[in-house]
Amino acid sequence: MRQDIERLLEIAAKERPYASFFEWPDKDQKELGVVEELVTSLNARAGRHFRNLRPQRPDPPDCICEDADGKAIGVEVSEIVCGIAASRSARGEKVYRVWQPGELTDTIRTRLEEKDKKTFHGGPYASLIVCLFTDEPALTHEIALGELYPQSFGPFRQISEVYLLFSYDPGSKSYPLIPLRLAA
Repeated sequence: MRQDIERLLEIAAKERPYASFFEWPDKDQKELGVVEELVTSLNARAGRHFRNLRPQRPDPPDCICEDADGKAIGVEVSEIVCGIAASRSARGEKVYRVWQPGELTDTIRTRLEEKDKKTFHGGPYASLIVCLFTDEPALTHEIALGELYPQSFGPFRQISEVYLLFSYDPGSKSYPLIPLRLAA
């Protein structure tokens, strides 16, 4: 019992205070937790039937699951967070990032181009999904939707779907999700 309490205190001490909703004690748990919420949202809202979710080692992709036909789906995870604000917050400063128009689009475009260049292990995959996630305090679902709705990303060689997942919203009792449009 004492060891459990000490472990929880250790985790809490290391917790990132800025945009920390999706923080877990380790990277594998964090990625799996994010993808679980993505899969749950897609199954519920988009009628998808993803199942058998598990980490993929070696990565990338971070996780794999199966579609309704049993085909392997790769899921790559990436966080949208301001590293400078997170670092300053960790030093005890009270800060948050105000995203200027176009910055989110540029950040996502760069991140997706980097992801599309990776060599993905464990395939072949019927599709490769990129799950971007954020808990940025000043980046709301509404702001992001307004900026991202008219945009399209790509074309990509490997990426077939992209979603931006937000931390839990008590008002809607869900994890808001924005599907991003990809160029053909």
